Amino acid sequence: MKLEGRVAVVTGGGQGIGEGIVRCLANEGADVVVVDLNGDTAAKVADEVVALGRKSLAIQSDVTDSEQVGQTVQEIIDSFGQIDILVNDVGGGVRGKRPRTRPAGSRQTFVDIDEDVWDRTFELNAKTQFLMCRAVVPHFLKQESGKIVNIGSRLAVIPDPQLFTYCVTKAAVVHFTSLLATELAPHNINVNCVCPGDVLTPNIARIFERAIENNPDAKGKTPEEMFLDIAKPRIPMQRLQTPEDMGNAVVFLVSEDARNITGQALYVDGGQVMG
Repeated sequence: MKLEGRVAVVTGGGQGIGEGIVRCLANEGADVVVVDLNGDTAAKVADEVVALGRKSLAIQSDVTDSEQVGQTVQEIIDSFGQIDILVNDVGGGVRGKRPRTRPAGSRQTFVDIDEDVWDRTFELNAKTQFLMCRAVVPHFLKQESGKIVNIGSRLAVIPDPQLFTYCVTKAAVVHFTSLLATELAPHNINVNCVCPGDVLTPNIARIFERAIENNPDAKGKTPEEMFLDIAKPRIPMQRLQTPEDMGNAVVFLVSEDARNITGQALYVDGGQVMG
């Protein structure tokens, strides 16, 4: 097994892409700490890790809060004595209210973006990674080794005006990754980024379930079928990506197979970034 004896931390590991990453790391022998805002889902995934014969710990934590981040990392060190791998998966979009001046059904423009949505999106997608890395890196420096994988998005390089703020924050994640990799490379610490394409996570499935309910033409379709109808034309390989696809990419980047790879963004998107 590639990761036997390693201790991995996955934020946002209680569901979706994070859950897939946790499962792949555990399958390769890692003990995995599942950090999530939802303590119940974190505990469920941690139990799955234990069932695979690995050690695990579920921690309910809001990683947008520096005090909670510090407490979380200290609890992990106290429990396992080390951290070898950090995967920053927390992220997502933030919805705002439609301005009264914009007609229903019209497309959002740049001037419609709410300042609070801008701030909260950066907090969720960029600040979380900054805080976790700042708390974990001192331990990596002490042991002169460590692997960090930040989760970005294909939208870091493919502009979508309807997801303006999300695109900007994910581009920030990619650049943050390269900057941190440059600083930490002399200390035997690898920092890379995995950028997912279209992944049908539980949250996305729920969005499509509501869309099916409100669209008579979509009656009888599953969320996966509806999502694929929309996504397939823009995916050269003509298939959706899975959380485990992201997990397998993470496993590669944190293994010794990738010991000389750092500062890179790996797009796991079925070829979408090829344009």
